[in-house]
Amino acid sequence: MNLPRFLAARFLRPEGAFLSFVTVAAAGGIALAVAVLVLVLSVANGFERALREEVLGAVPQLVVEGYGVDPAAYLEALAALPGIEGVEPFEELGALALVAQAGMRTQSRPVQVLGVAPGAGGLSGLTPQQKERLRPGAFGVFLGAELARGLALVPGDSLTLVVPNLRLTLAGAFPVQRTVTVLGLLETGTLLDGQTLLAHLDDVRALARRGGPRSLRLGVRDVLAVGEDRAQVEAALAALPEAASGTFRFSDWRDRYGALFEAIAVQKKMLFLVLTLLVAMAAFNLIAMVLMAIRQQSAALAMLSSLGLGGAQLRAVFRWHGALVAGGGILAGVLGGLVLCAGAPALVAWISELRGAPLMGAYFVHHLPVAPALGDCLAVAAVAGALATLAITLAARRADALAPQEVLRHE
Repeated sequence: MNLPRFLAARFLRPEGAFLSFVTVAAAGGIALAVAVLVLVLSVANGFERALREEVLGAVPQLVVEGYGVDPAAYLEALAALPGIEGVEPFEELGALALVAQAGMRTQSRPVQVLGVAPGAGGLSGLTPQQKERLRPGAFGVFLGAELARGLALVPGDSLTLVVPNLRLTLAGAFPVQRTVTVLGLLETGTLLDGQTLLAHLDDVRALARRGGPRSLRLGVRDVLAVGEDRAQVEAALAALPEAASGTFRFSDWRDRYGALFEAIAVQKKMLFLVLTLLVAMAAFNLIAMVLMAIRQQSAALAMLSSLGLGGAQLRAVFRWHGALVAGGGILAGVLGGLVLCAGAPALVAWISELRGAPLMGAYFVHHLPVAPALGDCLAVAAVAGALATLAITLAARRADALAPQEVLRHE
């Protein structure tokens, strides 16, 4: 039988109520700090995953624009490249959406108009039934749900798109305007719901009033490796002799959302460092707990010391004592953090419903994304364990100062 471990387990049930409170407080402090750290890291992971899967999965991930050459002529060759999941003709146009309201008032919103080729793949996010409703020349559009709510539009309503291209008339130069009909609403739960409008590719090109450049949007298998995919697309087009008659311009999601993705990664690291200080404060509460245990159990320790229990074994008793308390707190904190991760999204959704407005409306996703990771849980547990070990080791050395003769003299 391991005597130090047995004595440490015995000291977990002290006779003094105050020491019991200090023990519970020390374990509870570590558990709370670990749980908060697990929750915060899981939310940061959730934002990163939401950006990668929900936002970047709906926007053009890699775009090829051709000047003097139509990149659609090389669609099959690009689709055969490794890492490319789909290739579609594409057009993007910035516009201003205007809706006339009662009282001679007009409400406006800036929008991004994306051209969709109905016969193409599924990169646009529209279902085949929705694509069938997009007919060239009909100027029907699918609207983001949040944008539709802001403009008070429902399917069947009309709005006017003002495009920053000039139309020359006898009265002067005027921006291009076109009335379009809302065919349906799209809801992704992201910032795209408040700024995106999908229309037929030919209609968007007609609004743009330009014959070129022509664009392709490419879907990639791994959005984080888009740099490698972009390089191989550039190399593939450069190797085609028939493509030498024109020039190509390449862009990818990093041009628009790269800074946001990097900010999330940096924020996660900074939160880990800051909240680790909270874990450190909770871990060093163990020093007070161990010192109080040494003081309360001094008579028993003096008797054991007089019977031959050495200084190393005395230190081992309180190292085990602190380890049992810290280990229980860390385990409870990790489990508690996972429970919080499971309940936090529902809580945020309930508060949003209670307020009548999304609590996450200021973020690029309108729900609380939570994605616990095993690696993060292990890292939190390891850091908390290391800090607790340091605190326990420092406190256990106080047992060396125990003088058995003095203690027993006053008993």
